[in-house]
Amino acid sequence: MIRAVLGFIVAAVVWFPAFFTLARLGFFIWSDYEAHARAWLDQGVFTFPAPMAAYNVVCWVLTHVVVGWLGVAIGGRREIAWALAAVIALYLCALHLVLYWPNFPWWYNLGVALLAAPAVLLGGKLAGRFVRPIVPATAT
Repeated sequence: MIRAVLGFIVAAVVWFPAFFTLARLGFFIWSDYEAHARAWLDQGVFTFPAPMAAYNVVCWVLTHVVVGWLGVAIGGRREIAWALAAVIALYLCALHLVLYWPNFPWWYNLGVALLAAPAVLLGGKLAGRFVRPIVPATAT
């Protein structure tokens, strides 16, 4: 049980820094990506053109796959992916479908919020080899 809790906590802590690490790769793809990122971080103004915004959605999806994989690989239980998916999806749905809806394009909000849970679960499934099979107790 401690291993499962540790897997959940590590994955949750890695979640946001993992996104920023992937997003920073955009600095090498587009010369002005950093300026748009700074505008969002400093002023809360979303100025990303559509290709850059789509790149952000891809970064979120990849981050969720990594987090799901990491949680299950460390925790050794598939249920961790379900718990992570629920927590992350609820958080992102509240943020993108309610609070930030007017600040972002509709497709960006839907992409970030609705792809979160399936991506985390995919990551958990990919980590399946780290999960010990449940062996039922035999009656004697």
